[in-house]
Amino acid sequence: MPKASERVGRFGEYLTAAILSQVSDTVTIVPHNASADIIFEHNLKLYKCQVKTQSKIEEHRGNWRFDMRKGQRVKHRKYKDNEIDLFAFVAVPHRNVVFSKPLDQAQLTINDEHMKNNDAVRNIIDILEDLS
Repeated sequence: MPKASERVGRFGEYLTAAILSQVSDTVTIVPHNASADIIFEHNLKLYKCQVKTQSKIEEHRGNWRFDMRKGQRVKHRKYKDNEIDLFAFVAVPHRNVVFSKPLDQAQLTINDEHMKNNDAVRNIIDILEDLS
């Protein structure tokens, strides 16, 4: 039986895949231990998406904090260049996703209002236009 944290992660992957399916006909959740969680096609190009999911907000700050590194069980936690095309940050209580291009930082903090009110489909369309 999966751990609760694994269920949270899977929820984030499936929610992200559902949103990506609105802009792509080809969306695949990759088996665990791969660099990317999801691979999808847009305008004849394949993209690798890493999903980071949080179930709890930082109460004292009112922000969502996401670790942009690989899991703790790997030797090198930083993603290599071109290993990931974009990140998807999922807040479980809001059932929403914020997409981002890879950033050169270990963590990302997202304001709760932005996380709650983000239009995930518009967000991914903007990111894909920027990547094209």
